[in-house]
Amino acid sequence: MHQTAQALLWTLLALLPTPHLRESLKALLLLLLTGHGKARPQHSKTKSPSALSRFLNRYPWPTRTLIRLARRKAQETLHRARPRRGPKPRLLLVLDLVTLEKRGLFPALPLSFFHGKWGLHLVVLYLVLGELRIPWAYRVWRGKGEKALSLLALRLLASLPPWMRKSFHLRVVADAAFGTARFLVGVHRLGLEAVVGMRRDRKTREGLPLFGLRRQGSRVHLRGLPFPVWVSRYRYPLPGGGWEWRYVVATFPAGPRTVLVWGRRRFTIEHFFRTMKGEFSLGRFGQRTALGVHRFLVLSFLAYLLAHWVRLAPNGRGLSWREAGWAAARLLLPEVVLGVLMAELGALGLWPPPAGGRGCLCRVFGRCKF
Repeated sequence: MHQTAQALLWTLLALLPTPHLRESLKALLLLLLTGHGKARPQHSKTKSPSALSRFLNRYPWPTRTLIRLARRKAQETLHRARPRRGPKPRLLLVLDLVTLEKRGLFPALPLSFFHGKWGLHLVVLYLVLGELRIPWAYRVWRGKGEKALSLLALRLLASLPPWMRKSFHLRVVADAAFGTARFLVGVHRLGLEAVVGMRRDRKTREGLPLFGLRRQGSRVHLRGLPFPVWVSRYRYPLPGGGWEWRYVVATFPAGPRTVLVWGRRRFTIEHFFRTMKGEFSLGRFGQRTALGVHRFLVLSFLAYLLAHWVRLAPNGRGLSWREAGWAAARLLLPEVVLGVLMAELGALGLWPPPAGGRGCLCRVFGRCKF
């Protein structure tokens, strides 16, 4: 996995036309990998905030090509992870909505309220295959009154490349926000299986709500659906104590245990969102242009992907996400890390050493290092 991360970074750097742009990309990646979830351009020790702002908002560099190259490397890792024999492995497609809370004026961004949170809302498609975790794509939801969540999610699923269907058995997992008839019918028309959360008061054709079903794992027909679904439920712990029943439906024949096992795998994306916000600065953008925000989000997802690949390497097992970010920075950006360390030593008056031999680092190490 180290070689994959290095090859991707070298390819992306070769994509940028000038040394200035390449240095800006390195500086931003170092910030995102080591910023502990609070990375901002003004925290950079190798580039000025204005230079990084121009890199994100003004300079012409091919963002879409960068995304395609990252997806190509992700495709290679998926193919290496799949078994050579036997049936096609099951690739999990996890959909969820994340709100990036913002304060201040962002006239170029479609900020809105959702569940009491003001910010930018993203519908994210996240791939899971064994230990592999890959953020694949996102769409911006503009809030109530605009395009529905289910429509954005269906567009994400419809944009999946043909090789993914040929190589894997695809299964969609989503929470109750996507449990609409439009979404389930759309997934069924795309030829995909789905396990989706459902409101407890959703009614069958006979008028019976889901919470009134006596037998779990039963085959039912919901109103608005031309095909049957299989229902199960589980206890969900509430933040203030206690619990409540949550319901899950599958669009393929499955027992209650199977439905629950796949339904609970949706929570892998919750861990992903916490990691992105806590370690890779998702939502910490300060740009006021749509292009600048899009580029910042893409680079944040890229930093996660590079750290994830480093974490999957044999010598990366057991690393926390913070440790993986530092390891990825040292592996992929050694000259930038060294530059930051030299700047820190210069600020302490320990670098450069004076002419004549013994430098100021002798006071630190106890003997001359030069």
